[in-house]
Amino acid sequence: MIGSLIGLIKVPKLFSIIWGGMFVGVPLAFFVLPTLTQDVIYLIAYIIGIISVAVLMLFIKIMPKRTPFGNEMLGKLRGFKRFLETAEKTKLEALVNENPEYFYNILPYTYALGVSKVWMNQFENIAVQAPDWYDGYSTFSIHEFNHFMNDTMKSAQNAMSSSPSSSSGGSSGGGFSGGGSGGGGGGSW
Repeated sequence: MIGSLIGLIKVPKLFSIIWGGMFVGVPLAFFVLPTLTQDVIYLIAYIIGIISVAVLMLFIKIMPKRTPFGNEMLGKLRGFKRFLETAEKTKLEALVNENPEYFYNILPYTYALGVSKVWMNQFENIAVQAPDWYDGYSTFSIHEFNHFMNDTMKSAQNAMSSSPSSSSGGSSGGGFSGGGSGGGGGGSW
């Protein structure tokens, strides 16, 4: 109904009249008007509400959905995502030769844009060095690194989505000082 009022949706006039009469006119006549006549504060609040809705509808009509800068940034992000999904092997090899850390520098963006699996699959046959922080069980491969990153992301996602456990107070030692649980230093760090 609001969409038809501000011209976003085309609705036949007869339907608008019937719909408005049933869902606006009848409740207004039987419920709202008797309440408004009981106290002046109700009438003032109702008028302020109608004015607020009218101002919002005006701004919806005249304001652009995005600023020109927002449109430019959205276009760049969509182009970057398309590049991540469709980059050719020769282009990727050239970028890695120019900057050996290129794969890892772009990796966070691939997760943010939801194309990490495609990005990693494109590097299956491209020689990429293991990052300094990665400590795998065998020789480095993109396939193994992909599994490592997926497991890490799932763990992080589970940790962020789970609610903290309720605590009944205090804890029993541990850490580097031994604590009250009986035992020496920091365990198997």
